Amino acid sequence: MANSYTVLADLRAGRCFNTAEVRLLRFWEAKNINKRGQLMSVEMLLVDEHSTLIQGSVPAAIQLTFRGRLSEGSVYTLSGFEVTRSNPKFRLSDGPVSIRFNEGTAFEKLATTTRIIPTEHFRFRPYEQILELANTGKQLPDVMGELRAIRSTITDRLPGAQRVMLTLRLEGDVNVCVSMFDSLALAFHSKFDGYGREPRIVLVTSINPKIVSGKLYLNGTSATRVFFDCETTVGAEAFNRQIARRWDRPGRVFN
Repeated sequence: MANSYTVLADLRAGRCFNTAEVRLLRFWEAKNINKRGQLMSVEMLLVDEHSTLIQGSVPAAIQLTFRGRLSEGSVYTLSGFEVTRSNPKFRLSDGPVSIRFNEGTAFEKLATTTRIIPTEHFRFRPYEQILELANTGKQLPDVMGELRAIRSTITDRLPGAQRVMLTLRLEGDVNVCVSMFDSLALAFHSKFDGYGREPRIVLVTSINPKIVSGKLYLNGTSATRVFFDCETTVGAEAFNRQIARRWDRPGRVFN
């Protein structure tokens, strides 16, 4: 007998044997920085046809069972998983629960689906709310803005930790600084070099707001992704609005 269909908003704590149909938006490795980067889990963001966003976690001990199946943007059926209460710290979704894979979890990619599932989902917050979240460790929101400047230690070939700092102008003409370090900074430069030109609009996911010496910094995390211009629907809309208004192209600064 086939499992009953369920939607993410109906999940309750405990083992779930019903089947959900979800899109895998993004996945990344969560590592323990206190144990030399030891892998703790593979984390992911899933969304269903009702635009319900939920975080999923594959423990390190079984991650090889699922790793080869993970394809960002693909749709899957999911059943036989644990539903747990969401961690109150560094949250990536607003829901009260999250999903934890186990050895009995079925996670199968679908070639086609009749369900209309969003291809993207972002958690933007107004500047005032980002300020309120600073130094609390509660939420990792997303931001999008016009690129005003880039500062980088990588282009100067300086020894030590690598760092990239982006200045973005958000809605309301507020400028914020987004900081990315080490592997994330290197990944940004690789993407930037391959893009062929300086982007106008930059979208950065899962940032950790911090106030240092009275200034707000949005620090990248292991879950951070960077999208340029029209790589997303919301980015394309912002890009087209900018073109329509004939905004000046921001300069590029390397220090």
